[in-house]
Amino acid sequence: MRAVVFDMDGTLLDSVPTVSRAYADAIRSLGGPPVSPDEVVAGWHVGHTELVLAHFLGRTCDPAEVERFHAYLDPAVAELRPFPGIPALLDEVADAGMRLGVFTAATRRVASSMLAAAGIDALFDVVIAGDEVDRPKPAPDGLLLALRQLGVPAEATAYVGDAEVDLDCANAAGSLGVHARWGARAGVRAGAHPVAARPHDVLSLLVTPRRRTGDGTARQGGSGTVSRRSADQLKLASEDGQS
Repeated sequence: MRAVVFDMDGTLLDSVPTVSRAYADAIRSLGGPPVSPDEVVAGWHVGHTELVLAHFLGRTCDPAEVERFHAYLDPAVAELRPFPGIPALLDEVADAGMRLGVFTAATRRVASSMLAAAGIDALFDVVIAGDEVDRPKPAPDGLLLALRQLGVPAEATAYVGDAEVDLDCANAAGSLGVHARWGARAGVRAGAHPVAARPHDVLSLLVTPRRRTGDGTARQGGSGTVSRRSADQLKLASEDGQS
């Protein structure tokens, strides 16, 4: 692998509860149906902020109504943090010689503020937001745009995400989808994709283990620092067997 692209909510950041509550509160205040945060999460695959609000309200939203969502979300953004182990993982991926990117369904405004608040925005070479592409996940548009900007082919890239649409997006782009199971998103099917139970598992799925040389130094095994193994080799455990 030459690059690793990450989903944001539920993968890099422990933000799903915060963002889904902001949506639920905004929808209610705009005269929409009472929806729970879990119902929001089940429906926010439709795309960025305006599309999610329109989906639940049953109508388009004007800019002032979109601001209602930000009025609920923005005060909570400062409290968002990466999942434990994410900053170390990002450093390790970069140290392994791979480029780093983000493709998120969130808008540029939301993605920029959340990544900056979490203190990891400067670690990425490329960030692509949901309002910068025509089709939301599982369409591969955003991931392919990220790869063009990174200058890396799809087959040399892993896309790490916590949701079914992330894995389908990776497959549609021709990249390796890695299920970020630490995000604990329900409803992701077991399959051929590799599964990372914790952030530090991601690198072990993608990097060939080092072997010791005669002089005691470490050397990468195989034909390079990174290899795409078979799905069976990559997979840490089945969905049902993990804790």
